[in-house]
Amino acid sequence: MKIIKTGNITNLRFAAAVLSLLLPFTVQAQDSITLDYCYKQAELYYPLRQQLDMLGNSNTLKVKNLNKNYLPQVNVNGSASLQSDVTTVSIDFPKGLSVPIMPALSKDWYKLTLDVNQVIYDGQVTRYQKQVETFNLQADQKGVEIELYKLKDRINQIFFSIILLKENESLLISNKERIEAKLTEVRSGIRNGAALEMNADLLNAEMVRLDQQLTETRMDRSASYKMLSELISTPVPETTPVVVPRVTLPGTIFEDKRLENELFTIQRSKVDLMRSMVTTKWNPKIYAYGQAGYGRPNLNMLDDNFKPWWLFGAKLTWAPWNWNQNKNDKQVLAIQNDMLRSQQETFNKNLKISSQKDLSEVMKLTELLLQDEQIIVLRKKITRTASSQMDNGVISPSDYIARLNEETLSELNLEIHKIQLIKAKLSYLYTLGKL
Repeated sequence: MKIIKTGNITNLRFAAAVLSLLLPFTVQAQDSITLDYCYKQAELYYPLRQQLDMLGNSNTLKVKNLNKNYLPQVNVNGSASLQSDVTTVSIDFPKGLSVPIMPALSKDWYKLTLDVNQVIYDGQVTRYQKQVETFNLQADQKGVEIELYKLKDRINQIFFSIILLKENESLLISNKERIEAKLTEVRSGIRNGAALEMNADLLNAEMVRLDQQLTETRMDRSASYKMLSELISTPVPETTPVVVPRVTLPGTIFEDKRLENELFTIQRSKVDLMRSMVTTKWNPKIYAYGQAGYGRPNLNMLDDNFKPWWLFGAKLTWAPWNWNQNKNDKQVLAIQNDMLRSQQETFNKNLKISSQKDLSEVMKLTELLLQDEQIIVLRKKITRTASSQMDNGVISPSDYIARLNEETLSELNLEIHKIQLIKAKLSYLYTLGKL
C-alpha cells in the first residue's frame, strides 16, 4: 500500500476538486436520488444532446457557404485545338495596286483564360436560402429536444419500478420475520409433543419460497438501478434510496405544451417561406463578368500571334415564362402545408384522448386506494384470528400462510396503487408537455 505524505494532502484535495468538476456527479451510497435529478442528469449527459451543438455548427457552415454566393467566382480555363480549316480572305485587287499580304492563320489554336463572375443581384435567392437553413436548424433542434423529452417517460418507468420492487422486498422481509416467529413456536410445540413435524415443514417451505421471491426481487431491482445509471449517465449505487415524488395536478382545463406543436409551427413556417421563395425564379438576375487571357488567336481573329487580351461586361438573365412551373410548385407547397395541418390536428386529437385516459386513471386509482385501506383492516383482523386458530390447532399452518399471504397482497396492492397514482399523474403531465 502506498502511503500519502502529509505534504501531498493539499495537492490531493485540489486534484479531487478538479475531478469533481470534470466528471458527472456520482450518487453516493448515503445520498437519496429524486426524479427531478434524474431528469436533469439525462438532459445534460445523454449522448443525443451533443447533436444540438453539432446542428448549430453545421448550420453556421452552411450559412457561410451561402454568403460566398456574393463573392466573385474565379475560374481558370485552358484549351488547345487543331482544326481542319481556318478563316481566309480572298479579294481581287486591281493590277498595280499595292496591298499588304494577309498572313495565313494557324490551324492549331491555344487559349488560357482567367474568368471572373460577380453576382450583382440574384433575385433574393441567397437571402431566402439562408432563411430556409434557419428553419431547418430550428426543426432539427426541436426534434432533438422532443427525443430528450421522451427520456422522462423512460426514466419514470425505471424509477417507479425501483420503488415498487423496494416495497415488495420490505413486505417479503416482514412476512419472512412473521413466518420465522411462527416457526419458532411450532418447533417448541414439536419438542413438547403438541405439534406435528409436518407443520414445521410447511413453514420451512414457505420460508424457502419467500427467499426465492426475495432473490428475484433483489435481482430485478439491481437491474433497474443499472438501467437508471446508464440512462442518466451517472453511477447510482444499489443502496441509494429513491425519493417518492409528490405530484400536484393543475386544473382540468386542457392546456397543451408539447414540443411537437412547436415543431409543426416551424415546419409550416418553412413551407410558407418556400412558397414565397418560388417567386425568386421570376426575378431577373444581374451579373458582372471579366476575362483575361493569353493565346492564339486573340480577340483579333486575324492576328496569328500569341498575345494577351481582356474584356469586361455585365449580363442580365430573366425567364418571364416557365410554363406554369412556379404555379405548380406553389400548389405542391400548399398541399404540404395542408398535410402538416392535418398531422398537427391528428396529433392534438390523440393527445386529448390520452389526457382523458390519464385523468380517468387518476380518478380510478384514487378510489381504489380508499378501498385498499378498508381491505387491509379486514385482512389484518382475519390474519390475527388465523394465527390464534393455528396456535390452538383449529387450522393448519397452510391455512395460516394463505391468510398471511392475502394480507401481504392487500398491503402490496395498496403500495402499488399509491405508486400507480403518482405515475398516472406524471403521465398526465407528460402528455400535456408539462413534465
